[in-house]
Amino acid sequence: MELGTRSIRSAGQGSGSIEVTLPSPLRDLTGIACRIALRDGLRPEIVLLPDLRPARDALGRLWACLAQAWAISPGALPLAEIGIALRPAEGLDRLAWIDALALAQAPPHQPDALCRTLRAMAAHATAALGLPGAHGPGFAAGVAYVLTGLVPLPADQEACDIAAATLSGRLPQLGDDAFAPAFWQQAGPALRCLLELHQDLAAHPERLAALRRAWRQGVALELTGD
Repeated sequence: MELGTRSIRSAGQGSGSIEVTLPSPLRDLTGIACRIALRDGLRPEIVLLPDLRPARDALGRLWACLAQAWAISPGALPLAEIGIALRPAEGLDRLAWIDALALAQAPPHQPDALCRTLRAMAAHATAALGLPGAHGPGFAAGVAYVLTGLVPLPADQEACDIAAATLSGRLPQLGDDAFAPAFWQQAGPALRCLLELHQDLAAHPERLAALRRAWRQGVALELTGD
């Protein structure tokens, strides 16, 4: 990916340090340690390789937390299968390095970064959990909502409202630390209940249709006041 041309500037004569102005798409990577490599040849290049190991570790920890809650064997985080980009994708169907870097920082963690990451991971986990692919988006949105209280996308509102109604009074309370053991102890029963709900709806499509009708009627009532 070409991001334009930048000139190398010395931070001070004889200091040996170099400053490079980042293009705006990489502004969120400011401050990340980078390994510097020189590619010699007819067109020498200086390559900056950011150290993303903390971000990978944070994603791996979150993946393990979800797997433990559902009592499945997680294996290594399948980044290649889920997909990851620098920034969140429009449909939140992939992970994002920006969110992973935010979760790799010390608490407090950003709830929106956690919400987007959970949605992408849960959508990928549906096959391992035995859910049909058609239930993936709704299930993933419900997982993100149950754990963060945030609706990932406007189109996810229905799935989040259904999850909230099912788990009324049993939603875990997210604090500053997305990896706090106490939070995941609360989250386990809620996640298993949500999984059982979607397994039941997959086996009985008429129940899902009834829930959706009730949700639409509720929205219409809120809009009209009748």
